[in-house]
Amino acid sequence: MSTKMQNIALSMLIAGTSLMANSDNMAESLMKLRAEVEQLDSSIADEKDAFKGSMKSLRMQKNDLEALIAREDLRIKQLNAEMSKVKKEVKEAGKNSVGLKPLVLDALAMLEKEIQAQIPFKTVDRVADIQRIQTQLENDEVTAQKALALAWNTYGDAIRMSKENGIFKQTITLNGQDRLAEVARVGTMMMYFKTPNDEMGYVVKEQAGWTYKQVLDKTQKDQIASLFDAFKKQIRTGYFTLPNALATTEVK
Repeated sequence: MSTKMQNIALSMLIAGTSLMANSDNMAESLMKLRAEVEQLDSSIADEKDAFKGSMKSLRMQKNDLEALIAREDLRIKQLNAEMSKVKKEVKEAGKNSVGLKPLVLDALAMLEKEIQAQIPFKTVDRVADIQRIQTQLENDEVTAQKALALAWNTYGDAIRMSKENGIFKQTITLNGQDRLAEVARVGTMMMYFKTPNDEMGYVVKEQAGWTYKQVLDKTQKDQIASLFDAFKKQIRTGYFTLPNALATTEVK
């Protein structure tokens, strides 16, 4: 074979070897790409599942909140109806303190029951105020008319609470111990707490009564801290992402 032919054969051999190497590289690249695509598909599927789960949870919370708002509206209507009923009975009783006294006592008893059922916001103090009026009226230390005026004020406070958001201080029972804490109250639907040691959480209603549930998750603590910060800046309306603390729902 001539030198020229040898060179041509050598060139073809080198080209073939290079082509085979390129083919191997391309096959390896394709395999890597397929693996990456499969990994992306898996990640997308996981994200979709997580998104569906999140949306389902949000829908459930939204439904719970709408149901609670409807119950709160109904409760306010019932309070207003009870007030109208008592006013009518008072008008019929006229200035007769003997006939008025049992009506006022009944109204105070109903209001005390209502306060006990609400979120535990200064419950002890509010109940004590009502019981003081009851005692004064029963002992004839105040007239029925005076007690009635005081009763109207307490009814007004109960209705105002349902529309009021803000930060207050009160003693709470956390892990079996009494603590002085700040509480952020959202009407009478939700209440969050924050202790001086940065223990945070919210109230839930269980069979045994109201409980202060502490949160340990950093994200939830940041959400509660943001609510307190907003309230302190007088930001009382807007969109807040918060742990689900509907007053009638225990979050597991």
